[in-house]
Amino acid sequence: MSRILRHETPDDPIVLFGARSLFIGGEEYENTASKFWSGLIDEAIADYPGCDGIALATTGSLSLSADLLFPVNELQREIDRGEFVSLEDAMRQADEDLAMFGRPAGVQVVLYSGGEKIKGGELPRDCIDANVFSYLMAWLFQWGAIPELMWNDETLGGGITAADLARKLAYRISFAFRNRHLSEGLYDRSVTISFSRGKPG
Repeated sequence: MSRILRHETPDDPIVLFGARSLFIGGEEYENTASKFWSGLIDEAIADYPGCDGIALATTGSLSLSADLLFPVNELQREIDRGEFVSLEDAMRQADEDLAMFGRPAGVQVVLYSGGEKIKGGELPRDCIDANVFSYLMAWLFQWGAIPELMWNDETLGGGITAADLARKLAYRISFAFRNRHLSEGLYDRSVTISFSRGKPG
């Protein structure tokens, strides 16, 4: 993953952040979520020495469920139920929804060091928006072994340990999630993660 916390400059070395795959709970994960979370932490450590916490916040309307873990499977189920004739029909409906309702909200980010704010801003929308944020949170909940029936609670907390065996790194992440209903199915959502990265063991 390339930089998303700040713009690249001509003087920046070419660096791809994040693990190719992560081992969590004895299982290997090589998906967008594993690359995003490890890449975000890698970039924060590389470019903001002392950073040990990241907060993300957005507003969204997607219900948080296990369907978000594999969105292609849910789309196929919708086609099977007759909600869409084909994948092309589903894409056309998505385009119509975009034209009517606009793009999903962006995601705000704040970096912390020892509890002190060191940077704030908005992440690039071509990398993450409110809908992608929901997908990424679903994977944090899954890895943290949080029961699905709790995923839409107002507050949640958990933690994971993930190993990047290729680079001999271990990520230790704790997270606190807030999910406040605003109106008509719209939610103010935020997650604060505290992390460390070191050698496995």
